[in-house]
Amino acid sequence: MDKPCTCANVTHAGRELADLVSVQTLRQLQERFAALGRVSIWICGADGHLVTEPVWGHDFARLIGESARGRAAVEAHIAALAQDPFAQGRSVCFERAALYVAPIVHRQRRVGAIVVGPRPNGRAEPATVQALARQCDVDPDRLLEAAAAIEPWSNDAQQATYRFADSLADVIALLYGQAIEINNQLADLNTVYSLAEMLAGTHDLQEILDLTTRNVVEALKVKACAIRLLDEDRQELVIKSVCNLSPEYLAKGPVLVGANAIDTAALAGETVYIDDAPNDPRVQYREDARREGIVSGLCAPMTYRGRTVGVIRVYTAERYVFAEAEAALLRAIGSQAATAILHSRMYAQRARAEQVQRQLEVAGQIQRRMLPVRPPAHAAFDCAAVYHPTLELGGDFYDFVELPQGNIGVCIADVMGKGLPAALQMASIRSALRAQASWIYDLDETIVRVNQDLCRDTLVGEFATLFYGVLTPDGRRLTYCNAGHDPPLHLRGERFTELATGGMVIGVNPESRFERGLLTLQHGDVLVLATDGVLNAVDFSGQVYGRERFRASILRHRQLDAQHLAAQLLWDLRRFVGLAEQADDITLVVVKVR
Repeated sequence: MDKPCTCANVTHAGRELADLVSVQTLRQLQERFAALGRVSIWICGADGHLVTEPVWGHDFARLIGESARGRAAVEAHIAALAQDPFAQGRSVCFERAALYVAPIVHRQRRVGAIVVGPRPNGRAEPATVQALARQCDVDPDRLLEAAAAIEPWSNDAQQATYRFADSLADVIALLYGQAIEINNQLADLNTVYSLAEMLAGTHDLQEILDLTTRNVVEALKVKACAIRLLDEDRQELVIKSVCNLSPEYLAKGPVLVGANAIDTAALAGETVYIDDAPNDPRVQYREDARREGIVSGLCAPMTYRGRTVGVIRVYTAERYVFAEAEAALLRAIGSQAATAILHSRMYAQRARAEQVQRQLEVAGQIQRRMLPVRPPAHAAFDCAAVYHPTLELGGDFYDFVELPQGNIGVCIADVMGKGLPAALQMASIRSALRAQASWIYDLDETIVRVNQDLCRDTLVGEFATLFYGVLTPDGRRLTYCNAGHDPPLHLRGERFTELATGGMVIGVNPESRFERGLLTLQHGDVLVLATDGVLNAVDFSGQVYGRERFRASILRHRQLDAQHLAAQLLWDLRRFVGLAEQADDITLVVVKVR
């Protein structure tokens, strides 16, 4: 820890030098110099007040300097010299007692001085010493004795000592300058840190930009600041935040990247200096700059991890050359702001994604409510279903429709695509099918109407496959129509039959016609309807589950009731694919004739 100066005359104004160069360092330099030259040394600040206690080179100077009158006279003389910008070299304080002043100068400003105390070139006359003793109120005998003990200076030693004092003053000035640079760097770091702390407290993009421009004006002491963000679609830099710029200047016109050399260079990573904006051919709106009172400027990129999101500009009202430290500070602030901007955008994107996800979850719940809560309970047949979408919303659906006279409609469909578009298509098909099925007995005509409705609502490339069948109340007949769907399987004993009669997919051609098929059923028959998510499922090696494995699974579990049979079919499928991610929804419908 630095030793505090105990000098009573050290004031706040005189502590500027000591605030930047430690008192301990100054004291060590002072003591070594005094010992080397056997001279008394004072170090004072810019106002002449001492920043350290004096070090005495001999008893003669100590007796004078420690007396009340002598000390007052010496310090008053030093203070007067400090206030004289031209004071340098020898200055007579007392008769035959000259002081030497070596100014400590930083950037042409005096920040202090080293004062070398008197040391006579020859033996002092007793009368002179006695007069000095009376003047300073010192014991004459002691002062005569101290004067006699001083070894006279040679001219060479004196000049060498003065040169050393000049050199030491330069060293202290260098330390002073380095301390200022360090303090400035710490202040810049503190500015960036403080700004980062403020920016971290908000995700509002406009607030981030406005905080940045205000803090830049304050930190760099400039007239104004502006932030322009890059619109990549229009290749334009759009002004998003300013501090101390007029509305007229902001409305001057667009800033296109290709038409502005300054901003183009900044976007490429350069820091661009503008010496005289109203006369700089690179400046796009020179007359506007003149009316606004803008002269010099600095433009820096706003970059984070290699991505430049815009530029930050500062302006001065008079000619000004920015130091490299100021340019570095602007770049650091620009980088910090770019970080906050990108994080703000990511936060907004995440918030939107979470909102969409919540909406999808609600939509998924609504979609699942469209599916039957449970299969119909019927004396003639046993029904079950399994539905597993790969996303929150699926494009598969199945339905059981209660029809007049105890008939039961059974359908399964697979809409092209996944997610929200497929789910909306699914809802449209379900609504159309239920609306048509309730009053049209002819299944082929029902599918024709559903196809026409879908063709009106779809774009090119959007379609769906659909299988729709109607079971009679006694469970002994199935009338069906297959519109491009993977043919459901009818199992009787050991033999499978594919239900393929119908036509092409729906949603493509409104003029499509369809046929209906008829299947006679008997006790023990099994009907299995599936979407292509079952048949096209793949394992980690890329093998497809396929129709043969599916048939073998049905045969293996055909004795089970419908619900357990559907569950076992799903389990066999999952055991085959393992942990491989599936790309399509899985839907199964099972009907067993009692």
